[in-house]
Amino acid sequence: MDRKRELLIRAYLVLFLFIVYALVIIWKIFNISVIEGDKWREKGGDNVKWMKVEADRGNIFDKNGNLLATSLPFFEIRMDLLVPRQDLFDREIDSLAISLANFFPEGKSSYEWRSEMITARKDGKAGKKSGSRYHFIKRNLTFDQVDIIRDFPLFRHGRNSGGIIVERTTKRDKPFNDLAARTIGMYRSNASNIGLEGSFDKYLRGASQQKLMKRVPPGYWIPVYEPEELEETKGDDIVTTLDIRFQDIVQEELHIALKTFSAKKGTAILMEVETGAIAAISNLEQSGGDYRELYNHAIGTLSEPGSTMKLASTLALIEDNFADLQTRVNLHGGKKKFYDRWMYDSEPHGIYESTLKQAFIKSSNVGIASLAHKAYGKKNKRQMFTNKLVKFGLSEKTGIEIIGEGKPYLKDPVQDHKVWYGTTVPWMAHGYEMTLTPLQVLNFYNTIANDGTRMKPYIVSEVMSEGKVVKTIKPKIVDEAIASKKSIDKVKFLLEETVTAGTARKANSSKVRIAAKTGTTRVEYYKKTKTKKYNGSLAGYFPADNPKYSLIIVVYEPKETFYGGAVAGKAFRKIAERIVGLQLELQDFAHLDRNDKPMPYKHASLGYGPDFQNVMDYLKLGYTKETKSNWVSVSPDGKSLVVKKNKISNSKVPDVRGMGLRDAIYVLENIGLTVDINGVGKVHAQSILPGTKIKGQEIEIFLN
Repeated sequence: MDRKRELLIRAYLVLFLFIVYALVIIWKIFNISVIEGDKWREKGGDNVKWMKVEADRGNIFDKNGNLLATSLPFFEIRMDLLVPRQDLFDREIDSLAISLANFFPEGKSSYEWRSEMITARKDGKAGKKSGSRYHFIKRNLTFDQVDIIRDFPLFRHGRNSGGIIVERTTKRDKPFNDLAARTIGMYRSNASNIGLEGSFDKYLRGASQQKLMKRVPPGYWIPVYEPEELEETKGDDIVTTLDIRFQDIVQEELHIALKTFSAKKGTAILMEVETGAIAAISNLEQSGGDYRELYNHAIGTLSEPGSTMKLASTLALIEDNFADLQTRVNLHGGKKKFYDRWMYDSEPHGIYESTLKQAFIKSSNVGIASLAHKAYGKKNKRQMFTNKLVKFGLSEKTGIEIIGEGKPYLKDPVQDHKVWYGTTVPWMAHGYEMTLTPLQVLNFYNTIANDGTRMKPYIVSEVMSEGKVVKTIKPKIVDEAIASKKSIDKVKFLLEETVTAGTARKANSSKVRIAAKTGTTRVEYYKKTKTKKYNGSLAGYFPADNPKYSLIIVVYEPKETFYGGAVAGKAFRKIAERIVGLQLELQDFAHLDRNDKPMPYKHASLGYGPDFQNVMDYLKLGYTKETKSNWVSVSPDGKSLVVKKNKISNSKVPDVRGMGLRDAIYVLENIGLTVDINGVGKVHAQSILPGTKIKGQEIEIFLN
């Protein structure tokens, strides 16, 4: 019994001690959290706190899924030199120094790495160098590089034993560099974003994240957890209407035009007629001896459009029944006085009696201004003219989803009566005393191409989250008809005639029908200066008979020549031809003989027959040979292949789609064509239609 009693006493004593310790702990917790809570929370907040961390920005894609902007992760490596045990540090510091020197050969030697870290560790332990707890190793490292470094001596023991500290940052990158750079925009963490980066920031930036950070001397904040221990958040992706293939073409041709005429700057916009989707947009200006994307002139730069506005004046005259294509007008030899101001055509041509059609094609300032002045010059008719321009959509912004669109200015006879003169109507009739952006001018031409239906230009089609579409932006009709179909057809005819027989002849092409109007604008004409400055432009659409794309090119302050047709015509034609060359459905085969029409090879390969035969024999592929010709097409037919003759004419351009590059060059150069190559792979498009008569032309072939 005594033994049992002794054991019970001991058990009660242990239980009592546990109760006492528990009460002490509870008291301590209560004391720290309640009685002294504010004091300790204040101290803890000085050294450990939750900090807001921005999510990775979403990607920006073109319509075909090509990356236009993305956030690339980069890492910074630092080291807490006071963490490793002394024996571990002594044992592995030499190997770590050698590893770092070998991995970063352009930097320090192994001796320098070793000496630096040993000295910093000693100073840190002695309290001389607080930064030893956050000693810098390297920044801007990729994930793969960090993965290798983690396996270095000392670092392989992790953060708590080896002292390695990894911080993750992101860098915004444009894979296609300067292509559409100002339209894509710029992300700046501490400033306003521009372009699509700014307009769609609420989608791209995503939800911010709270990350627990601790303070280490001398004032650095480092994450408590490694980056990979946290689930990184990401913003939504946006899909644009841009096509990087077209963007490359537009920017290249604009660049050539600006360099050719030593222009100050320029812009070009390509838009889908039916939808209003922006397919390409380029803005270039002089910088450092070349041209770069520095400002979105297409969206934000307002200027007097000049003669491209004759289209609106002519449409108003026809729609209001004041004139028709054969209406007579006196051009006064190219010089006429309106009240106290003289107006001049581009040159003293000596023509007097003319028609509206001839005046438009020749881009006569005097002719169009005279007709407009006669129709709308009287006080009771002025508002009628302005109302028509408003109806055409020329008084309002397009509403495109990019920050910074300029607001157009049109004079109104009531609101602007103090600056409305007797000369205002004739000067507005040929594009002065008003300001518009290039996009606003193009939107009017796009409306004409679309048979009078005005679309809202747009540049983003979808917003995606984790691969799923969360928002779709569809084409939007702003006005079903700005004018009658009959009037629209008449001005469309004038635009085609301007290209074939008028001021836009340099845009005329044998490969695609183009409709366009030139514009030449005197800059700051009201100032008396020794040197006159001009802007040249060309606006229109193609193919003219079934418009698919509208296009405007504006060349600001070119040297030597300044006429719109001269400075922008060739670029317009080359862009149209190259884009049509990429799209078989836009190519016109109507002028070809039946036997010259390209064979609709489906999944066929074209090339040199003996080469195909060697390959098929080697691979033991079954095939049926229907020809002994050297040039053949090979296409699948059930489980076997069929080899057919591919006729190559010495007088007509052959169809080389489906050929490899070597065979295509051989064929084309041997019949006298100069070949320009774009892309890699097999030929999928060519700039000159098959069956066209050979005249020693230059042909572009597009590979994919």
